[in-house]
Amino acid sequence: MHGDAGHVKTFLWWFTTGSATTLAVLMVQGGVQDLISGDKSAANFVLTVAGGGLLAGCIALILNRIR
Repeated sequence: MHGDAGHVKTFLWWFTTGSATTLAVLMVQGGVQDLISGDKSAANFVLTVAGGGLLAGCIALILNRIR
């Protein structure tokens, strides 16, 4: 059971890191400006940030499993 808690902590850490990195990239590319001006929907923005977090979390778990 302790191993599962470690996997959850690893996933959450990398999910947060991936989401923050995705948000930073969107801010640099002007995605927040598109959101404010109404060119893009908020759901699209949230899904993109969550997708970046999921990608980072899943890759971290896969690499942790290989190690």
